[in-house]
Amino acid sequence: MNKYFLIPIITFFAIISILVFYLQNIYEDWKYDVIGTKTEKIIPENCDDEDDIKIIKHLSDNLMNRSFKDQKDILSNSKLHAIYLLPCDQKDRKFDINKNIHHSLEKINNWLLDKTKNQIIRYDRKNNNIIDTTFIRVNKTMKWFTEYSSNQNKEKDTGSKIEKIILSNSLLFNNFNEKKFIVFFEGWEKSNSFFIEICGRSRFEGKVAIFYTNSKNKKSESCTINNFYDLSDKKFNQSEETILHEILHTFGMPPRCAKNLDPQSLFHVNDNEQDVLNKVSGSLYLDYNNDDYYRHNIKNCNDLSNSNYLITIP
Repeated sequence: MNKYFLIPIITFFAIISILVFYLQNIYEDWKYDVIGTKTEKIIPENCDDEDDIKIIKHLSDNLMNRSFKDQKDILSNSKLHAIYLLPCDQKDRKFDINKNIHHSLEKINNWLLDKTKNQIIRYDRKNNNIIDTTFIRVNKTMKWFTEYSSNQNKEKDTGSKIEKIILSNSLLFNNFNEKKFIVFFEGWEKSNSFFIEICGRSRFEGKVAIFYTNSKNKKSESCTINNFYDLSDKKFNQSEETILHEILHTFGMPPRCAKNLDPQSLFHVNDNEQDVLNKVSGSLYLDYNNDDYYRHNIKNCNDLSNSNYLITIP
């Protein structure tokens, strides 16, 4: 093929690649400017990205059966507490009081009971057995939360900011040291890839697991689009796969002594893509072949079955 023909083709694709990188990583709000003022977002007056982080409320946030702080604990032992966290400019879709969060977490326990036969996660619950979910709105916009991706700044990416908000507001919670948290964040994380959506985030043996309930690109399939809104859906679907995957990381799973750690992603196992702790969060297995993190019989190696955050049913 003539080199003079190849040069413009290579140049064209190079320009397209640079443009995609620019729109994804540098100028993420291009679509609002291109479309025009009709899509401009109205920012509430109590939003302030320059001030210190503060917990706020919109008048419309004050709804019956909503909890703005952790309710009194029935038991003082280790448990997982749910949080519905919103930026100041995000719509309240009432996932706490409409029981979307409760429903999804209960589906996870149903799946666990099916796999383990006698163990489930100990959730923080109210007296009526509903999962206790704390509503938190902060004075920061989605633009503030998504200023950096994890590749750009690991200390100020979305997940790190969410984690710091929870850890710095320990007074909202009872028995804080005995709890871990699953945060349902009404927003998204700035992606490191134009083609991959980040559905969750957590720190190995950390206190905070995060599930992103929204997506910036409404044309792409959201992490929640398949089942999170549907309270009649009893299946363990993509949302639950992600939520449980991130929760298990905070429990220290898989342990460093697991047999099938993925050499390219050491916080995951690679012996079966349908394992919930595979890097793509499978839905069929809780430790395929039981040789990594659940009832694995590896000496001196942490086992999920012994976790203080699980209840063993007689």
